Amino acid sequence: MTRPGRDAESGAFEALLLARPAARFLLGGPSRRDVVARALGLRDALLRDGATDEPVCVTSDDRLTVAAALLASLAGGPPLVIPHDGTREALRAAREAVPFGRTVGDDASVLPAGVRLVRLTTRGARGRFRLLRALDEPFLHLHTGGSTGRPRTWTKTPRNLLAEACYHVGRHGLGPADRIVATVSPRHIYGLLFSVVVPLVAGAAVLRETPFFPAAIGTALARVRATVLVTVPAHVHALARTTWSARPRLAFSSTGPLEEADVLRFAARAGVGIEEIYGSTETGGIAVRFRADGRDAWQALAGVSWAVVRGRLRVLSPYLSPELPRDGRGFFATADRVVRGGAGFVLVGRADGIAKVGGRRVDLAEVEERIRAVPGVRDAWVWSRGGCGVRGDEIVALVTGTVEPRAIRSALRGSLPQAAWPRRVRRVARLPVTSAGKRDRAAAEMLLDGGGQE
Repeated sequence: MTRPGRDAESGAFEALLLARPAARFLLGGPSRRDVVARALGLRDALLRDGATDEPVCVTSDDRLTVAAALLASLAGGPPLVIPHDGTREALRAAREAVPFGRTVGDDASVLPAGVRLVRLTTRGARGRFRLLRALDEPFLHLHTGGSTGRPRTWTKTPRNLLAEACYHVGRHGLGPADRIVATVSPRHIYGLLFSVVVPLVAGAAVLRETPFFPAAIGTALARVRATVLVTVPAHVHALARTTWSARPRLAFSSTGPLEEADVLRFAARAGVGIEEIYGSTETGGIAVRFRADGRDAWQALAGVSWAVVRGRLRVLSPYLSPELPRDGRGFFATADRVVRGGAGFVLVGRADGIAKVGGRRVDLAEVEERIRAVPGVRDAWVWSRGGCGVRGDEIVALVTGTVEPRAIRSALRGSLPQAAWPRRVRRVARLPVTSAGKRDRAAAEMLLDGGGQE
């Protein structure tokens, strides 16, 4: 690990993490001073029985554990691996991508053979927190699962996380008076940023647990008198249709676009509009929009530059994962198709074979392969339509053969997760192609909406 000199930028980030050390971090729990002490104790314990550069996995959803592990690594401890969930299968996949022999967590039953559990204790270590990692040194490995295989691991640097957190803290004036409730796990880059890093930088308090059901979310918001809600489209949809009394001053949603009706209903119930954040694990935050005042286009975050090249969005950003390919000017070509809209851009779909449904990535090629494997199917074409509902993109399919669409749906239920099931399947005589022999998307859309058998 590189141990940098005390440059001004590292010192500034360090000062933010140490400012107001007695402020609460967890509602009803330890202060930031206590969290830092536990982090230093965890760092020392990890360094005593393992190599400095040997990654350590974080298997807990507990925000105290995640925060302590993150600070321990920034202060000179080992790099971290955070899998997308805590199941044995997810840990095994993450370990294949980034080998590790130890985990920080509280459940030994899910660990793969040969992996040791390290528990966070209440005993801390004395000493001052120092940011000992170079700001552009990858130290965090985020392992994404997707819905149908092809998992990826993306790295993040201290600058990636801390700069983005500082941006949101400054943009919204977040501070010690704020109390945050998050309905998204800290395993997700959005949850990690907004419910762990942002509270540490802002000196704000955050609820330790992650409420999931609408009634529990409403109760939590009221119980802690939350000023900030960090949530996802499915929960916005539910909260817009239930009764709850809390009145946060800020609300954020990410992982997929919101339905316009949910935006309006939520604003009426909560007394506050909701800011949508567009980005991904590998890109970090790219843009925001606030549709409560009628703005539909996405506006880039300060410091993020964007361009449209052959219909695809390209971004230049301090939040990009280091391993992303970039052109000569430093821009990364995303797989999102966009059109310009005023000073921003409007998303119109994906340019690759990945759809995003309910915040989960779905490999369209694999869905197509599974449909072709169903007895009675001769051929299939699967694509996604850009959606604005709770589920995000809508997956649809045309098939040829003798099998009925309902039989195809039944077969897929046993082989694919629910996010990957096509919302519409229509049987046609032949798949449409252009005069050049390529798939004819316009004709396919017409067949799906108005012809053939469904």
